[in-house]
Amino acid sequence: MEEENFQQKIKEVLGDWEGFLDKIFSNLEKTGFKLSEFKELDHIAYRTESLEGYEMIKGKMVDLSKKYSDKNFGGRPIMVCFLKEPLRYGNFSIEGIEILAPKENNKHKEGLEHAEFVTKNSLADVMNNHKETLFNLDAYNREENPELIMKFEDCAVKLHAQSLLEVRNLK
Repeated sequence: MEEENFQQKIKEVLGDWEGFLDKIFSNLEKTGFKLSEFKELDHIAYRTESLEGYEMIKGKMVDLSKKYSDKNFGGRPIMVCFLKEPLRYGNFSIEGIEILAPKENNKHKEGLEHAEFVTKNSLADVMNNHKETLFNLDAYNREENPELIMKFEDCAVKLHAQSLLEVRNLK
């Protein structure tokens, strides 16, 4: 599949992922992060409002994936896709998409929600280097793939030491 055509197919399923990443990178810049702090932009995540919506998006993403993992995490299904072709954004090559079913009492609207980066330094070093940043630490001590979360007005960024695609044994 031609790269431009593939990127358009992702846009048809998930919406304007490039515009979404424009917001992500603008927020990172305002927060004082440098692109050189990241090893990779692991994946972007799309949240659905209903299980029916999750199943519909999942069905479309299967065709665009080399491999995928669909399992329950935190009481709801989550699909992680290793894309047939990476999405290109600036110097980043994005190999993954995460599709999130809603949690009980869901208050999130459907759409692109967050981007996840693998950091070059440990999460403790990232916190130390960005003392002025207010990180959500809810998943910092989690056993599997701990993370730092930064929430912005219309998106979020999650930082990890390891790629979710590796954690799910997809690459």
